[in-house]
Amino acid sequence: MAPISVHLICNAHLDPVWQWRWDEGASEALATFRTAADMLDEHPGLIFCHNEAVLYQWTERLDPALFEAIRRHVRAGRWAISGGWFIQPDVNLPGTESLVRTIAEGRRYFRDRFDAAPRVAYNFDSFGHGGGLPQILRRAGYEMYIHMRPQAGELTLPADLYRWRGVDGTVIPAYRIAIGLYHTEHDNIEDRLREGVELALKLGRDVPVFWGLGNHGGGATRRDLAAIDAFAARETRVRVVHSTPDRFSDAVREAAAVAPVVDGDLQRCFTGCYTSLSRLKRQAVAGLGRLAQSEAAATVSFWLRGADFPADELRQAWNIHIFNDFHDVLAGSCIEPAERDALDQYGRSGDIARSIALRAAAALNRGSLSSPSLPVTVLHANPSLRRVPVEFECMADHRPFWKGTWRMRLYRADGREIACQEEQPESLLPFNNWRRRISFIDDLPGVGVSRYYLKAFEIKGLGPAQDQGHMPKGHGTPIAASRLDPRSGLIAALAAFGRSPAGPMFEPLVVEDTGDAWGAGLGSYRKVVGRFKPSCRPFVIEQGPVRAITRSVRAFKASRVVMDAITYPSWPVIELRFRVTWNEERRRLKLRVPTGLSAAKLLAEVPGGAIFRPADGEEHVHGRWLVIEGTEIRGAGKTPPRGTFPSRGSPLAIGVASSGQHGFDFKDGELRLSVLRSSAYCHERGFDLGTRSSPCPQWKFADIGVHEFRLLVTAGVPASVKAMMPGLADHLAAPPAAYAHLPYDADQVPAVEPFLALRRSSVRLLACKRSWDGEALIVRLQEAVGKKTAAALKIFQPAVEFSLSFAPFEIKTLRVERDGRWRAVRLIEEDPA
Repeated sequence: MAPISVHLICNAHLDPVWQWRWDEGASEALATFRTAADMLDEHPGLIFCHNEAVLYQWTERLDPALFEAIRRHVRAGRWAISGGWFIQPDVNLPGTESLVRTIAEGRRYFRDRFDAAPRVAYNFDSFGHGGGLPQILRRAGYEMYIHMRPQAGELTLPADLYRWRGVDGTVIPAYRIAIGLYHTEHDNIEDRLREGVELALKLGRDVPVFWGLGNHGGGATRRDLAAIDAFAARETRVRVVHSTPDRFSDAVREAAAVAPVVDGDLQRCFTGCYTSLSRLKRQAVAGLGRLAQSEAAATVSFWLRGADFPADELRQAWNIHIFNDFHDVLAGSCIEPAERDALDQYGRSGDIARSIALRAAAALNRGSLSSPSLPVTVLHANPSLRRVPVEFECMADHRPFWKGTWRMRLYRADGREIACQEEQPESLLPFNNWRRRISFIDDLPGVGVSRYYLKAFEIKGLGPAQDQGHMPKGHGTPIAASRLDPRSGLIAALAAFGRSPAGPMFEPLVVEDTGDAWGAGLGSYRKVVGRFKPSCRPFVIEQGPVRAITRSVRAFKASRVVMDAITYPSWPVIELRFRVTWNEERRRLKLRVPTGLSAAKLLAEVPGGAIFRPADGEEHVHGRWLVIEGTEIRGAGKTPPRGTFPSRGSPLAIGVASSGQHGFDFKDGELRLSVLRSSAYCHERGFDLGTRSSPCPQWKFADIGVHEFRLLVTAGVPASVKAMMPGLADHLAAPPAAYAHLPYDADQVPAVEPFLALRRSSVRLLACKRSWDGEALIVRLQEAVGKKTAAALKIFQPAVEFSLSFAPFEIKTLRVERDGRWRAVRLIEEDPA
C-alpha cells in the first residue's frame, strides 16, 4: 500500500479583472509567470500549476522569451498546465454553448502550444456551480472537478471528496478544498501544512493543500519553499510532495469511486451576483445568441455557396465574449471601469458578429441582378421555434411620399402576401412615414433564409392614423386572447388561466437591498419599500393585424418604468418590453408575478439543463427561462372553453423567458423576478459606506440610469409550455435577423431556402458550425427540458434525414460530411466518440 501523501499544489490565482482592469491583469500575469519560471530554475523539486489560456496568450504576445521558458518547464514536467479552460468563468449564468467554447478554446490552445490535456478541471472561486456542468465536464474529457465555493458554511457536503451527479444523471468525482483557501498568505504556510497532515491521517488517504500567493498573482516565495523543505524533512507519518491536480486525482481514484453522491447543483453563494451589474448580464445573453446566429449564417453560406468561412474572426469574437464570462465580470463584483471595458468588449464582439452575418446574407442572396426594388432578407437559426414575429425598419422609398396616405404590403419572393403591420420607427421625423417599422409573423426555416419584398400602395379616403397594416384574405386564425388591466396596463388574465386571481402580473416593486456587491451573507430580498404608481392611464400605441402594443408608465420618486405589453392575435405569447430609468441606491427592482396556482413548483433553466427550485422565498439563480406549474385555485374565475385550454382543476403552467434577469424568489405561488440591483461597485461588506442620508454621497452605485429589457410569457398545458421555453429563450436572445434593402437575385434564389430542420421543440440547437478541420458540418443539440425524446434532424444539402434519441438533458455533437454521412463525435475534439 502506497504511503499517504499531502499533495502541495502550487498556484498563483490571478483574476484577470476585479479591482483592476484587464491590462493590469495582463501585466501581473507576466510578472507572476516570470517569478514562477525563476523559482523553478532555483528549486529543483517545485512544480508550478496554472490554468486560464488567456493568461498564456497574453504572455505569448507580450513576452515571447518568457513564453519559451514556460514551454521548456512544461516539457520537463515542472510546469503543469492545469484546468485547461480559457478562463475561470462564472458557471451559473453563461449559456451552455458559452461554457463549451470556454473549455474548447482553452483545451485547443493548450494542446496546440504545449501538447497538454489536463484531466482535472477546476473553478476555485466561482460563485456556485450549475447542475448541468457534470455532463459538460465528462463530455469534454475530464475525470474530476475541484472547487472551493460554496464553502462549508454555505453548503453542507458529506465529504471533501464526493461524487457529483448532475441533472442528467452524469456523475463525476469532485473535490471541495478543505484546507484553507485556494491560496496561502505570507505567513501561514506551516499552519496549512500541519492541517493537511492532520486531515490526511484522519481520513487515511491523500489530501491536497493549495498554496502560493494569489488573487493578484504571486505564487511561490523563497521563504515558503524553505519552510516546506524543513517541514517535509521533519514529517515522518505522511509524505509531503509537490504535485498537480491530475496526480492528486490519480491518487484518490479508488476512494472517489465509493465516495458519497451529491445530486443537483452546488448552491448557494453570493446571491447578489445573480443580479449585480445587470447591463453585463443582458449583454451576455444577447451576445451569445448573436454569435451563435452569425456563426450559423456563416456556416450556411460556406456550405451552400462556398463562401470563405471567417474562422479567425469568429474565434476572436468568441474569445472576447467568453472572456467576459469571468466570475468577477459577469457575476458583477468588479469595479466600474472594468464594467465599462466589458461593455466595450461586448460591442466589439457584437460588431464582428453583425459583419459576419451580413456577409453571409449577401453571399446567400447571390448578388443584385433581378432584385426587387425593396427586398427583405431574413436569417433564422432557431429550429425549436419556427413560427415567430419578425420586425425591422426600412425606408418606404428613396424620397418621402409627400402627398396622400401610403401603406406597405409584404410579399414572399414567390408572390405570396404576408400580413404585416406598420409602426412608429426609432426616428421621429414629420415626413409622412418616410421611414417605417414593419412587423409580421411567418413560418421560417429552422436554419435558413426567407426572402420577401415590400410594395407601397396609396390608400384613398383614409387618414394617416388608419389602416396600419394589411391582412390578406384567409390569413391566420386568432387564438384565445389574454387581457391587460385597463387601469395599470399589467397582465390581468392569461387565456389559459381564465384570470389571474392573485393580482396583476409583472408589477414593479422597490425592494430593500443593503448588501455588498456579492450579497454576502444575504439569502433573500423580500422587504418591499416602495411601489411604482401609474403616471397615466395605459394607452394603445400600435394596433393592427399582427399585434397590439399597450404602453403604461409608472413612477416611484425619481425612477420610472415604461412597459409596452405586446399581444399577438395569432401567437400564444405576450411580449413585455421595459424601459426603466432607475435612481434608487442600495435597492433592487423586482417584478411581481402572482400566478394564483396551488401546489406550485418551479422548473428553472441552468447551464446544461434545468432544475427545480424550492418555493421558500429565498433568492435563487436560473438561466433564461423558468416554468411555474400547479393547479388553478377553485373559484378564482371563469375558465376558457373546454378543449381550448385546460379545464378547472387540471394542471396549468406559466412560462417566462428573460433576457439576463437571473435572480428570483418564489413563494406561495408568487414569482418575484430580480431585474436591477444598486449595490456600491466592488464593495465588500466590511467597508462602511455610511448612511443613506449623508449630505455628500461619494460612492458609485451600480445599475443607476436607463435600462431596456424584454420578457416573453406564455401559459397552458405544462408539457406544452415546457417544450416551448427553450425556443422562446433562444428567440429572445437572437430574434430573426432581417435585412431590408439588401438585394437578392430573384432569378437565382428561392423565396425560402432551408438548410436545417429539427423536429421536437424541446430539443434546441446549441451550435451549427464548420468543423475544426474545415471539412465538415458540426451540429450540436441538447434535449432541454428533462424528458426522454425522439427527434429528427434534416439537412437539406445533401438531402439527409436521421432519427435521434435523447436522454433527459443529453447533449449530442454530430459531424455531417459533404456526402451526407454522419456520426456522433466528441464535444471538444470533434472526432469519433
